[in-house]
Amino acid sequence: MGAALLVAVVADNREGQAIEIIRREGPQGVTMIPARGLNFPEHITFFGLTYRGLETVLLALVDETTANRTAERLNKELKLLEPFQGLAFCLPVSGTGGIDIGRVRKALAGDRSGKTSDDAPRA
Repeated sequence: MGAALLVAVVADNREGQAIEIIRREGPQGVTMIPARGLNFPEHITFFGLTYRGLETVLLALVDETTANRTAERLNKELKLLEPFQGLAFCLPVSGTGGIDIGRVRKALAGDRSGKTSDDAPRA
């Protein structure tokens, strides 16, 4: 099983709910990037103004199973597949230089020590 990047784009007012869902599914951390969105065709609101909503992009690097499960939960619980609500998806990651994905898997499995076989003292 490889690594995957969980990407969730949610309306600013749903950020807290999304982070709580992600936390319950197991990722040990999430990167939050403030963003603004524009839909095509543009969403016209009051007095003909174009709506450019505040959004948050959430990123988490986890194993594929956790990423897929979390994206599905985000889409379902936050109704992200409805128009103008956001989206959650996963991207496969072929290399994780600088990140020990084995350590990530162990942490998700409940071993919070963070030690792997690579941490053994060397002679």
